[in-house]
Amino acid sequence: MYEAALPTVYGFLSFRTTGDLSLAEDLTSETFAAAVSRFKDGQQDTVTTSWLLTVARRRLIDHWRRAEVADRKLVLLQDRVTASEPTVGERELVMEILASLPEIQRTALVLQHLDGLAVQEIAEIIGRSITATESLLARARRSFRNLYEEADHG
Repeated sequence: MYEAALPTVYGFLSFRTTGDLSLAEDLTSETFAAAVSRFKDGQQDTVTTSWLLTVARRRLIDHWRRAEVADRKLVLLQDRVTASEPTVGERELVMEILASLPEIQRTALVLQHLDGLAVQEIAEIIGRSITATESLLARARRSFRNLYEEADHG
C-alpha cells in the first residue's frame, strides 16, 4: 500500500506546498503515520488512496492554520517589543532575530509572547526563580529590540 500510494500522496502535497519539499515530506510522513495507526487499530480496510489524500489535505490545512496563527503571534511579538508598525517581510525578520538570540532568551520570549504564559509559568518551565525570569525577559526584550533596530536601520 505504501509503495503504491506514496507517489500520489507526496505529489499531491508537493504541488500544494508550492515546492516546499521539506514540508511535503513532513506532511507525507504524518499522513502515513495516521495510516499505520489505522492498521494497528485493525481498520486497514479503511486505508485507501482516497482516504490518504483526505488525511493529507487535512494535515496541510492544519499546517496552514498553525502558520497563520504563528504569523499573527509574531507580529504581536514584534509590536510588543518594538512598538512600531509591521512591514513587508516582518515575519522573516522577527524569525531571524529570534533565532539569533541565546536559546534561553528565545525560549522565554516565545513562551511569554507567543504562548501567552505568565512569568511564574515560564519560571517553572525553565527552572529559574520568578525574579531571575523577569530579568531574563527584560534582557531578552532589550536584545530583541536592539537587533531589530539594527536590522531596520542597517
